[in-house]
Amino acid sequence: MSAVVVLVWFRADPARNADCARALHALAARVERRFGVRGRFGWRDEPEKNRRTWLESWEPLRAEQEGGFVEALEAEAAALGFGTLAAGGRFVETFHWADAAKGPPPCA
Repeated sequence: MSAVVVLVWFRADPARNADCARALHALAARVERRFGVRGRFGWRDEPEKNRRTWLESWEPLRAEQEGGFVEALEAEAAALGFGTLAAGGRFVETFHWADAAKGPPPCA
């Protein structure tokens, strides 16, 4: 069984930091209730560009949860108004963790 992590990043105006943090807390609560997965989030400031880049981390998921989880995550984010917070959109990336104890994965 493969473990999956979903990473999401988006950029926002620093004037909206409090709004972004509230929305992310609400998103984390909704997702945890629905999937039992605790989200983490953080940021990096880019003052020279007058923006903050936010990062969300959702894990661990089972590989078979990936599609439904990403779809639900995006629907919940839209319902919470991330469209007005995330300048340029939210970027979702999914990674499958290799089990280091089992050695390298087979080549395709």
